[in-house]
Amino acid sequence: MRALCDLVVIPLCMGLGAGLCAQPLQLTSGPGDHTEAAWSPDGSCIAFQLAAEGDHRLCLLDVAGGQVTVLVDGPGHALYPAWSPDGRWIVYCHQNITTTAVQGIENGANLLVVSAAGGEPRRLTSGLCRDYVPCFSRDGESILFSSSRGSKQPSVGLYSVPFAGGEPREMILEDSQDVAFVEPAVSPDGRFIAHGFIAGFRSNWAVRLARATDPTQAFSLTEPSSSCTSPAWSPDGRWIACTGYRPGDEGWGIYVISLPDGGMARLQTGPGNSRSPAWSPDGDSLVFENNRSGGYQLYSMPFVAPTIVAEETGAEVQEAAGAVVHYSFARAPGETLEDLSGTGNAGTMTGEPDFGEGAVAFDSGGSIDVAAPRGLDFGTGPFTVAAEITVAGHTETLRIIAVAKYPESPLGWQLYLNEEGQLWFNSRTPENLYVGARSDFRLPEGKRLSVLGYRDRSGKVSLVIDGTLQQSTGTGAMLSYPDAELLRLGRQYNGSYVAEGVLVHEFEVRPGVPGRRERISRHLQEFLNP
Repeated sequence: MRALCDLVVIPLCMGLGAGLCAQPLQLTSGPGDHTEAAWSPDGSCIAFQLAAEGDHRLCLLDVAGGQVTVLVDGPGHALYPAWSPDGRWIVYCHQNITTTAVQGIENGANLLVVSAAGGEPRRLTSGLCRDYVPCFSRDGESILFSSSRGSKQPSVGLYSVPFAGGEPREMILEDSQDVAFVEPAVSPDGRFIAHGFIAGFRSNWAVRLARATDPTQAFSLTEPSSSCTSPAWSPDGRWIACTGYRPGDEGWGIYVISLPDGGMARLQTGPGNSRSPAWSPDGDSLVFENNRSGGYQLYSMPFVAPTIVAEETGAEVQEAAGAVVHYSFARAPGETLEDLSGTGNAGTMTGEPDFGEGAVAFDSGGSIDVAAPRGLDFGTGPFTVAAEITVAGHTETLRIIAVAKYPESPLGWQLYLNEEGQLWFNSRTPENLYVGARSDFRLPEGKRLSVLGYRDRSGKVSLVIDGTLQQSTGTGAMLSYPDAELLRLGRQYNGSYVAEGVLVHEFEVRPGVPGRRERISRHLQEFLNP
């Protein structure tokens, strides 16, 4: 390694605590961009990449003295450093600078590992692909990374490779246009992988949790209206820091997500864009990059757990109130179905709905009806339809789970499955035109799902399944709802589109919309503690 003399370094505040450094502290200054910081496990130094003179170098910042040394120099780009758990090794992405394909390109962007004390790097992966943003497993025996290998379309999957050497193994890949799983980060207990995710170029980046044993089982911590990536676990596993942007923000910033309730708050990092947070080993501080001075420099600040308040604003400020309809099918009803909301909307059996095993089924063509239901006169205000359902089997027909009929709109709002097995919730425009929100996927069979469909005060229609807000939404649903004529479960108001193969365990209607915590908290806890 060699000392870097042309970089001005401001020594790091020792023992970064809330009382010692109330504001972000600039760590580096000088030419080039200083980015992708990673704190060593013993807290003695910070690895980062430095873009200067055409190459990206891999550098180490000594925490106590402020010295910067070059660990990996050019030619080529050394990117995305990550420490081994014992602090002896750093894995990174290396990409050679080439001229033309005719002159020969042996490899693309691949993974190398180098001793933190310096020395000759060792190649871990090879091939004409992009292997990048690596991280070590908690036992240090393997390395997780994002890669374009195995993709025929513009997509990126998650892979792992043994630290000792071997062939990369695919962990998860959806080889579709512009679908990417990036920046894996393993939880302190090794049970989960936080990663960035995007599905289509029109979508925003999201931070998701995946089970380490099966990354296809995932939970989205952020919502489609925001863009969030670069997750980093706090050492105690109670927080995930990430790069984020939400509507109304002046620029990119550092957000923290609390576990297990899913609350989210933006940290005050000062002017400019802040990105790519990393935790100190004791969890007392965060290091990140910021461009307030022009190029990106490294900054650090103490972490003080924020007070997370209600985060809904504008159209979502009116959260859901008490239910006006609430049915439970834990037990088979008598001649009428009790309305647990206390509003008096008891259900009447029409035909022969099937009751059993804590659910009602409508395969026989029966339904549950409420004539002139009370409390469904929402006007242009927000309302929520909630249900617990299980798809016993798919058909190729449209299936109505619930519909409310109004004098001027017999299709006032509906919860249903389409012919492809996707769930829809819809409302209407003042011209009585359809506005819907659709599930991102065909509903799985045999799994109990929690569903929230709602219209907010702005006329936006949204759908949440098991705590994950679905990408597809609709706007302009500002139909004013008067007193309803009919509420029906199990088929369309005119008897068509029977909900075959659908079990309903719970059903509820209420004014207002659910807050973020209500939408995800219970489901996140269930995901973390199955």
